[in-house]
Amino acid sequence: MKDVFSSLKEFVWDIIGYLIPGYLVIILFNFFITSNIGVKNDFLFSWELLNPAYVLIVLAYVLGFIVYGLTQFKICIQDLVIEKTKKFKISKFLQKYHSEIWKDEFENSQALIAAKRRLTDDGISEASQMKVNEIRDIFMSRNPEMDQKIYTFMFRASVFDHTSTILMIFAVIALIGSFLQLFGLHFFKYESVHIILYISFPFLCIRLGNAKRYFYSISQRIPMSNLK
Repeated sequence: MKDVFSSLKEFVWDIIGYLIPGYLVIILFNFFITSNIGVKNDFLFSWELLNPAYVLIVLAYVLGFIVYGLTQFKICIQDLVIEKTKKFKISKFLQKYHSEIWKDEFENSQALIAAKRRLTDDGISEASQMKVNEIRDIFMSRNPEMDQKIYTFMFRASVFDHTSTILMIFAVIALIGSFLQLFGLHFFKYESVHIILYISFPFLCIRLGNAKRYFYSISQRIPMSNLK
């Protein structure tokens, strides 16, 4: 019964994890997009037949998956750029934004050394040559009661990361929209409050990214905190 409730809880949190970024996209679009943009409701059926609340939930859930995909793409591009700039002086500044920086910092930590020693004492001779992820997987299997704590920190990291992605997208769209206005195309609002928000988004993305890396690194190190 405990496993059923645990699985149900993870399922609910998984849904919420997609709905939060999805709803955020809808809210921001509603705030920033101009009122003259719209699509008529006639397609294959009358949209009035559907419950607006259900449509909104489905739309938010689907948008959440899209944001997830864009976040993964953002991480790949970000890491690629950092890898390509290793020979430049700016590399030292950019390196701290690499998604795997926590692993490099954890490699020589006392916690990992103790974890390898414990596995060696348990008869796993090749423990000293194992990678961080391999050691983490072993201790996760030994400490299933820690799954909820790990999932909590992973969830927090995910929300920060997706929010960062969304703000970045809106900042880019706003920049593109400002140029398109020169050609008479207006689809984003550019009143004072909107411009201030557009300018603040890149700075917020950096702070959100830092928070994501903080919680993500905790979620990765937790299994090694209880050496059973």
